[in-house]
Formats: sequence, structure tokens, C-alpha cells
Amino acid sequence: MIQFTELSESGHSHFAKDLFESAFPEEERPPFAAVRDREQSNFHFLVATINDDEPVGILTFWTFEEFAYIEHFAIDEEYRNLGFGKACILEFMNQYPDQVVLEIELPNTEQAEHRLEFYSDLGFEQNPLPYTQPSYYKNELAVPMLILSKYELDDEEFAEVVNVLYKEVYHFSQK
Repeated sequence: MIQFTELSESGHSHFAKDLFESAFPEEERPPFAAVRDREQSNFHFLVATINDDEPVGILTFWTFEEFAYIEHFAIDEEYRNLGFGKACILEFMNQYPDQVVLEIELPNTEQAEHRLEFYSDLGFEQNPLPYTQPSYYKNELAVPMLILSKYELDDEEFAEVVNVLYKEVYHFSQK
């Protein structure tokens, strides 16, 4: 059974840092220390464990009024393709039964296609409107991504999700 523990209470900071930095390209993640030390009450950095506190993955997310946003999710290589990713996401969706959204890269590689299939198999819908993730770093290019959600967003809902993400997560002002 999957257990989630806040990073600060888990004793697995080294595991979380290594997985965070190896699972996401630099342009798709802020520095680990910046994420670890976020103090917003609506942000959480969880470590997923099994058995007797054995870490298998990480999940960072935000809660907003209309939705929960999964910012980063990764399973350690040793535990991939064994059902732990599916178990983590299903457990998360049990805890947050309303709308859940996340970003994934465009399905331009085999790995990206697999990721889209993984989330689609869990019931996530691909929203057809274009989306670009602002850079976590100044003077870096934005990254084209897809927004996935538990149910397809209409244009107004999509715009609201993007506005919230840009403002609260990326501190990015649309001009």
C-alpha cells in the first residue's frame, strides 16, 4: 500500500532530491532547494513509500479553489512499470476527488507517448488548447506542454487554470 508523507517529515530528503533532479530536465523544474523550502500553505512535497517506509516516488502538488495541480510526479527507476505509479496517482485522486490537472511534455518521443498513455489510462483527458509552461528560470525559453485533467476543461475553465498556474506557480505575468 502506498503511503504519502510530507518531505519535511519523511527523512528521505536525499532520495527526493536525487529523484527530482534525475526525473525532470532542468528546464522543467526549479532548483530542488527552492521547491523543498516553499512555504505556501497550498503547496505540498510528498514522498511515496511502501512496506516499512521504503521510498518509491515523489509527488509535488498545489491546491487551489477549483482544482489540485500536480506539478511533479516521479517513481524511482527501480520501481517503474510495477504498478506503483498507478497506485500513487489513484491514491492521490482518492484524496482529491474534484478536478486534478497536470502538465506533460508534448508526445514527441516514445517516453512522452508512454507518459500520455499512462495518464489517459487513469482517466485523464487531454485538453486540446495550446499551452506553454513558463520557464522556471529568467532568460530561458518557455516549454510547450499539454494540460491534462480529470475531465476536459471548457475554454473558460482552461483559461482560468492557465491564469492560476501562471500567477501562483510560475509567478509569470501574461502581457
